[in-house]
Amino acid sequence: MDPMMQSQFKEWFVMLVAWGLVAWVAYLAASMIRRKQKNDMQRALLDKFSSAHDFAEFMQSPAGQKYVLNFADEMTGPFNSIVNAVKIGIVLLFAGAALVASGQRHGMWFVDTLGMLATCVGAGFLVSAAISYLLYRRMKSADSQSTRKA
Repeated sequence: MDPMMQSQFKEWFVMLVAWGLVAWVAYLAASMIRRKQKNDMQRALLDKFSSAHDFAEFMQSPAGQKYVLNFADEMTGPFNSIVNAVKIGIVLLFAGAALVASGQRHGMWFVDTLGMLATCVGAGFLVSAAISYLLYRRMKSADSQSTRKA
């Protein structure tokens, strides 16, 4: 490849990765704001109960049970864990690629090595998420087949 063309490719790649990181930071900020609003809403809901007895009655009601199940599924559901692993993997891949490109461009072996490490860890997260998803899907289909037989 022509050295001039290779230099332009690296510049475009670094710019693409930089914009990807900017978009990811914006997404993380919006997600953090959404989580804070949700926590504030839950805190306000819990503050409305004047005693433990009122809270226990709420938990016994169908609405209270639905609230707790929704909260528990959101925090511990396998699908959410898989999605979080994919998010982390993508961020690490982009960050690692940017570090590799920057390290190679400026001849800094430490930054290049750090970028390679981040890229490998990001790829590991993505592979782990893919395997987890396949296992989750297989377990879900096996569970649905066992309920059909019963």
